[in-house]
Amino acid sequence: MTVRLNVEALELEQKKHGYMNDTQLAAAIGVSVTQLWRAKLPVDDDRHNSPGPAFIGGVINAFGGPFEKYFFLEKVVRVRTSNSA
Repeated sequence: MTVRLNVEALELEQKKHGYMNDTQLAAAIGVSVTQLWRAKLPVDDDRHNSPGPAFIGGVINAFGGPFEKYFFLEKVVRVRTSNSA
């Protein structure tokens, strides 16, 4: 199982709380802008990263729960392949 970010729900909460950009949102949840950007990318993008415990905790602390409002579990785990030739 992999934790995935509900990007739409997070972005709605971002607007609701007046965070105008991802830099402000990242500071509010205590992660880097890069972590936030990677979590928001589509799952099939090789640069995508699933949110970790600090990210999840930061979102819950900043906006309240429940976990299921912002995150979901995905049964299929994506396997990254090397593009080296």
